[in-house]
Amino acid sequence: MGFRKGAIYAGMGSVDSTERDMELASIHARVSDRLGINMQENMLKYLIPIDGHVEQVLLDDGDVQAMFDLHKCQGTSFINLQIHAVDSRCLSMHASRQSGDPPPHDRIHSVGQVFISKEQLHMELTNYAIIRGFNWKYLKNDSVRLTVRCYVDVCPWRLHSSVVCEGPEFAIKSLNNIHSCGCDIMSDGHPETSKKWVANVVKGKLVDKPTYRASEIMRDIRRDYGISIPYHQAWWGKEVAVSSLYGDFRTSYHMLNWYSERALQSNPRLVLSLKVDPETQRFKRFFICFQASAYGFEVGCRPILFLDGTHVKQHRVQGVILAASALNGNNELFTVAYSIADSETYDNLVWFLQNLKKALLSDRRIAFLSDRGKGLKEAIPDIFPNDHHGYCFQHIMKNFNDQCAGKYAAPFKKLLRKIL
Repeated sequence: MGFRKGAIYAGMGSVDSTERDMELASIHARVSDRLGINMQENMLKYLIPIDGHVEQVLLDDGDVQAMFDLHKCQGTSFINLQIHAVDSRCLSMHASRQSGDPPPHDRIHSVGQVFISKEQLHMELTNYAIIRGFNWKYLKNDSVRLTVRCYVDVCPWRLHSSVVCEGPEFAIKSLNNIHSCGCDIMSDGHPETSKKWVANVVKGKLVDKPTYRASEIMRDIRRDYGISIPYHQAWWGKEVAVSSLYGDFRTSYHMLNWYSERALQSNPRLVLSLKVDPETQRFKRFFICFQASAYGFEVGCRPILFLDGTHVKQHRVQGVILAASALNGNNELFTVAYSIADSETYDNLVWFLQNLKKALLSDRRIAFLSDRGKGLKEAIPDIFPNDHHGYCFQHIMKNFNDQCAGKYAAPFKKLLRKIL
């Protein structure tokens, strides 16, 4: 299947044909030749055909192949590519954050300084003002000019910038970079620290550390910028950054059909099941067990499966992750199968265990260990009637403690330890 790609950059456009086996370097070279731009200073993104508002970055040849496969799955041969400039200052700032160095205090420094766009100038001005500890007022703010001065009327600090030629670059035309207002005194917060600003600050770090917590964001911004932000602002900033990097949850669930098709093509012996509501087409549950995982459990693990579930910790997505894990020869956890369901109900647990039974490669007897939770206690004997079902000691202790509270709790717990 042949594809046509359209590339857009700074108002210029180009339409070209390409093939599925094309590499990212070849696409960069062709776009550079057509539009006359340096791709070392830019990156390519494409609009996902499922949702034309979500962008995906092309970082390597694997991303290119995924782009072609996704468009083929959606039945479209036109790929909407967009070219975004990469600011080297942002990259150097990210590198300094990773090394623990404080951010530079000279983000705005001289007349003639050029920025790739007005948005980039505004972001740099925001970073500079937050680091320096002052705020500004707009005197002029339109598509061709940006003039600001210090929020304190008697302070002489002032910046004027305007578009270069027809844009989109902006350049500083005049700058009085002296403060008489006693800046560098903000510590509790800054009016420009929006969730969008937090997202821009943490986006680079989230790529390297997806588990970056809101409390860590608060700590790092305090260290790097000298200000405190509330927890909810750090949390929302991370949400905006994650959505910008990986797309929103709605689009991700839409891509499960494409992922299932590709997984079955590349792993024909895996066990996979995707269920949606037949009327609303809303997601209900998803199960996957790779053949390699089932084989690894069969030949490299003891016949013990640990069953557990955890709730998805996202305010916009309600659901539960169910997993079956084993212990390998090194006493390390080995994931055999997992499932995502809309809730931890008896029907979903039975469905999970039925698929798990289908995925296992032999009928050897297995000992199941669970938290003795409602649902699993009844579902395991129904699906695996000839296998053993034990309970996790930690959960037994917790349930015992909950039900035997009071003055008899300590002797009961001591006696239980002796029994077990």
